[in-house]
Amino acid sequence: MVEMSSGEERLEEIRKRIDEIDNAIADLLSKRMQYAEDAKEMKVRLKKPIVDQQREKEVVEKWCVRASRGMDKSGSSEGGKHNLNEEMMRKIAELIIEYTLKKEMEE
Repeated sequence: MVEMSSGEERLEEIRKRIDEIDNAIADLLSKRMQYAEDAKEMKVRLKKPIVDQQREKEVVEKWCVRASRGMDKSGSSEGGKHNLNEEMMRKIAELIIEYTLKKEMEE
């Protein structure tokens, strides 16, 4: 077995933490998809349209607001939180919505 330097060990630990976060994100996305399916079933029962552009807009806006959460007035992060890019958050929200609607329309 090859011995790792303390820097390499730290890098491996960081990567392990990233993998744990990625697993948690995947689990949460799976739960979100289940709730979206539940919402679709309720919309069908209530004879409401599957696509709700107002709700989609609200969801995207909430994701954008999350981008600046934890920032003080000077723009520096508080408590170790990092500023998330609003464009990135918007794209993530739009992708989730797009995929969710695609799944809902297939079923």
